[in-house]
Amino acid sequence: MYLKFYNLIARPFKLTPDMRFFFPSLCQEKALAYLLYGIEQGEGFVVITGGVGHGKTTLIQRLSKEVKARKVEVTRIAAANLDAESILELVCASLDIPIEGKSRIGLFKALEDYLRKRKSKNIRVLLVIDEAQTLTDEALEEMRILTNIEEGGKAAVQIFLVGQIELRDTLMMPKFEHLRQRIIASYNIEPLTRAETEKYVMTRLNEAGWDNDPEIRPVVFDFVQEWTGGIPRRINLLFDRLLLLGYVEDVHVLGGKQIEQAIRDMEKELGHQKPNKKRKITNVSVASKLNKKNKQKKSAWR
Repeated sequence: MYLKFYNLIARPFKLTPDMRFFFPSLCQEKALAYLLYGIEQGEGFVVITGGVGHGKTTLIQRLSKEVKARKVEVTRIAAANLDAESILELVCASLDIPIEGKSRIGLFKALEDYLRKRKSKNIRVLLVIDEAQTLTDEALEEMRILTNIEEGGKAAVQIFLVGQIELRDTLMMPKFEHLRQRIIASYNIEPLTRAETEKYVMTRLNEAGWDNDPEIRPVVFDFVQEWTGGIPRRINLLFDRLLLLGYVEDVHVLGGKQIEQAIRDMEKELGHQKPNKKRKITNVSVASKLNKKNKQKKSAWR
């Protein structure tokens, strides 16, 4: 709807990850460095955590692109409260290993044979487990056992655990001491800073063909940072709504009035992420938070 109105060639704030709109924040770059370091080591676990909507999926997509030219076979699964047998089935299926009629022991043996054959051909297998915070204790232990498989004195598989912050708490439990000893790198993705949020938005707009239409007033980014907390997915939700509001109201300048309205609309609707009510957005609260010594009148934000 708003694409033609603002002469955009693509929707800049889709929720589905799209590498065309990738923004290299400091945290993303650090996390990628840890992942690449882990691949160079070729063994053990690498753990990447972050809150909902922080960009973990985008990070994994970028990693897959980075290692495409290397002899690394990347397979990715999404965990969903999997037990030991279920995760073996899913891993085997992702590698096109037949699973029908196989017991847990049979699955493990088939996977072991596959990994050793790939290693003998100098092809490393990287297993990325997304939403790893949902794995059962038994499934995590099964993954640890997988890292014991060797061929030619080298690990036959490497595992990246990607999940929400609860994963870190789980791995810190005493019963996972043996697994922790195999973690060669870990990193937690933090939200974007205020400066990064503005760059993130402008990067996506520019990639979509934006030519200063709509004009975006600086105060908009203050509201966006406050309401979203710098979480990319929330930024996408809010800015997509803001552009839609601009189209509906037939405006080509987006400022405090429009972003406030977009926030109010989203807070009224079910299914949208809402800000912490303790951090409720008002013109006065934003102004005082940004500059307590120089409080501005509400009209100054327009």
